[in-house]
Amino acid sequence: MIGLGCSRPVAPDPNALVVMLPRDAEQLDPRFVGDPYGLRVSRLLFGSLVTIDPRTLEVIPDLAESVTVSSPTQFEVRLRDDLRFSDGSPLDAKDVVATFEGIVDPKLRSRYAHTYRRIAEMRVPDPQTIVFILREPHATFLTDLELPIVRSEDAYRRVATPEDPFPVGAGPYRLIKRDPGVLELRANPHWHRGTPKHPSLRLVVIRDDNTRALRMLAGQGDLAIASIPPLLLPMFRDDPRFETRSAAGISTMYLGFQTTSPKLDDVRVRSAIGYAIDRALLVRAKYDGLARVTDSWIPHGHWADVGVSPPRDFDPEQARVLLDAAGFADPPGTEPRMRLVLRTTSERFRQSVARAIAAMLGDVGIEVDVRPSEAATLISDLNRGRFEITLLQVPEVIEPHVLSWFFDSSRIPGPESEGANRWRYQNEELDRLFEVGRTEVDRQRRLEAYERVQNILARDIPVLPLWQPDTIAVVRQGSSFDVPRDGRFGTLAF
Repeated sequence: MIGLGCSRPVAPDPNALVVMLPRDAEQLDPRFVGDPYGLRVSRLLFGSLVTIDPRTLEVIPDLAESVTVSSPTQFEVRLRDDLRFSDGSPLDAKDVVATFEGIVDPKLRSRYAHTYRRIAEMRVPDPQTIVFILREPHATFLTDLELPIVRSEDAYRRVATPEDPFPVGAGPYRLIKRDPGVLELRANPHWHRGTPKHPSLRLVVIRDDNTRALRMLAGQGDLAIASIPPLLLPMFRDDPRFETRSAAGISTMYLGFQTTSPKLDDVRVRSAIGYAIDRALLVRAKYDGLARVTDSWIPHGHWADVGVSPPRDFDPEQARVLLDAAGFADPPGTEPRMRLVLRTTSERFRQSVARAIAAMLGDVGIEVDVRPSEAATLISDLNRGRFEITLLQVPEVIEPHVLSWFFDSSRIPGPESEGANRWRYQNEELDRLFEVGRTEVDRQRRLEAYERVQNILARDIPVLPLWQPDTIAVVRQGSSFDVPRDGRFGTLAF
């Protein structure tokens, strides 16, 4: 996070739309963002060749006028006319090339460098055109083009640092002030789409859920996107000054299993846990019905959403049968069949859901100890395999190949490997299907591969998908805001 003393004197705009956030943006240089709010805010400051439609989740042009797939290894990008950065300097092919060359430079040490090393060559037939030549076919390259473009002079250095806190981008807004917990944004006068829908934004961080809701009710905020817990929504429904609006979300809450644990290495135990959890009841009780029970990480309505068959219903008796068959019979007396530790974050709402799940598992003889941790500690322990079960949320799945990051055998975190396969799950057929999904350009063939992927994961249950929460916005009456499925902030501008 950028520290104190980075702001320049700016008078607050009394007409600014005040957006309440639950957490700070840890990083605003888009080549380094790893947190959800850093990603969302940075996309307001920087433009990309393409972006993701917040409603259909399809790739659409942004700075690019068009993208032509000439072959499985050749993509031609034509830029819009007269593009400019927020300082008025022109944006053309040299900035695009510099951005993609800089991100793979070892000195920059971008967390995304490996993604762009597949580019073998970039040709520039004219200042408006870039031809990307890949080393091999890579079907996800269209979504990889969502990399935000920086000025050529910024391509090999970090921006948005304490020493240089105000980055120059080509997005709809400029950052004009940054203090701890407050960001002030103003319209970029050179944005290619014209004037943003809301010309001035103030982003205010309130970490506590109850305090955030009370501040909104006290008139100190105009908008909260995916940051008011469902149990607090009735406070706003009963207040004529506010509206609650929602869209089908693309994040997934799930239980992850340490599949090498002797308690959990039998799929019958993992399946029993799935049958023991009444997901529909939890959606009604904890989310006020504003979530969709799911058996997959692919969002409902996505082109790769095929529906997993058969669905896993709530059936505690079947859970008991499976536990018996796996060797965890119900002992006489008050002893449980087994004891498990459930790790989750310290977020209050997440802990509430974890304890409800623990109570349901207790009903079938599984005693669960819920242990919350700060997010960084939790992820560190998960990467090292120091857990049994964990309650987490994957923030978004737009490109289905991201599933490989979580389930490919090569993505088990370790000294010599990167990834989020914290479950230590290995399946050779799944690895082959991920390679088909990565290299096959034809969407129908990719769909067939990912359908098989989803059914294998539903069979083996290295993680148990629970539900996909809706993206919920609390909006002051009269404010113009369309709720995006992806929870990003782009619809603040258009």
